[in-house]
Amino acid sequence: MMHNVKTVFLDIDDTLWWFTENSKEAFAHVYNQHGLDRLCSYERFHKVYIEKNRELWEAYHHGKIDKAYLNSERFRYTLEHCGYQGDALELGNKLNAHYLNYLVTLPRVLPGAKELLEYLKAKGYDVNTLSNGFAHFQPRKLVSGGLDGYIHRNILSDDCGITKPLPGIFDYALATCGASRETTVMIGDDPDADIAGAHNAGWRTIYFNWKQQPVAPGAADATVTHLLEVERLL
Repeated sequence: MMHNVKTVFLDIDDTLWWFTENSKEAFAHVYNQHGLDRLCSYERFHKVYIEKNRELWEAYHHGKIDKAYLNSERFRYTLEHCGYQGDALELGNKLNAHYLNYLVTLPRVLPGAKELLEYLKAKGYDVNTLSNGFAHFQPRKLVSGGLDGYIHRNILSDDCGITKPLPGIFDYALATCGASRETTVMIGDDPDADIAGAHNAGWRTIYFNWKQQPVAPGAADATVTHLLEVERLL
């Protein structure tokens, strides 16, 4: 049990809103709607995109690229790598816009997400989100998932120009919410952006390891594999 916690921050993607599953549907929708089977198989197109997107997000987390480059490059690279002979940047921007606008309409949330938020709210915690996702889309994901009513504030990297795991965004979150690091806990699925970042900022941490990745001893104050396990900690 974690004592003297007043403020809870949760990551959004793959912590509350099920990005992995929603993204699969959105990606397949875009692939089919744009007839990309004429270019290459779905499996190849998806594999190239996933690998490049992961690389770009890692760079974005650490402030090495901006979101404009991330958004334009991931589909441009995928198209070019899969042999597209036209203007890969132009089509890539169209695919990216279609993907994002469809993605945020999808409702899947992680098992236990609503129940945990109900529990935290009933217990009187100040419940907020802290995300590197884009300001135009993150709140819409919570609405689509039926989670927005449980959240006090959405703190986004777009708001302050600093991304997790950099310490500035954690300091910004505390200042915005009038919280103190001694009474704050971060819950998230990313061991670097969420857990290491919050730990280095002096927060307590709960690693939501639903993908059951290897965990270094002491990497987080607590580790859970299902969101409802958080209830025994708070």
